[in-house]
Amino acid sequence: MQGFFVVLSFLVWAGIWFWFVKKRVGRGLFLSNVLGLIVGFVAATIILGVAAPKPTEAELVARETARRDKAAAEAKADAEAVAKKLEAEKNQDRSTMAAIICSNYVEQSLKSPKSADFPFGRAEGGMQRFADQRYKVRSYVDAKNAFGAEIRTWYLCDIQYQSGTDADMRSWSVKQLTFEK
Repeated sequence: MQGFFVVLSFLVWAGIWFWFVKKRVGRGLFLSNVLGLIVGFVAATIILGVAAPKPTEAELVARETARRDKAAAEAKADAEAVAKKLEAEKNQDRSTMAAIICSNYVEQSLKSPKSADFPFGRAEGGMQRFADQRYKVRSYVDAKNAFGAEIRTWYLCDIQYQSGTDADMRSWSVKQLTFEK
């Protein structure tokens, strides 16, 4: 029924516009077109506002229900996307970052941290990945000891990612850090 009133208001608008252009006594064509456009639009708006039927209570309820259903579906889709992102993050391989974080902890425990020289991959002796973002890194560091001599020390680091930024040491917890002699 509302579609009928939309068509009717459009026809009234076009009719008034045409009438103003046709009966342009003393007005130019441009002025008649502008007046016809404006007066026709006002008349069409009044017809839609006054004559068009107001939505019934049932239609209002149906619209509100549809809006709520759409909002609930969007919220569910957002929750599923967040869950999928968390699952992907949980399964992400952070082995390279684990080796780097381990080397940072090793460097902190050295007598001369500035002299530390790690191998390129930082996990020269191997890397094991376990469930729940837990990693075991075996590697070495070349650093000066208390007497100033540079020695190679192998270490085993058991580390687990908790949450947060991968490169932040606070996002990791060291389960065990042992040095081999």
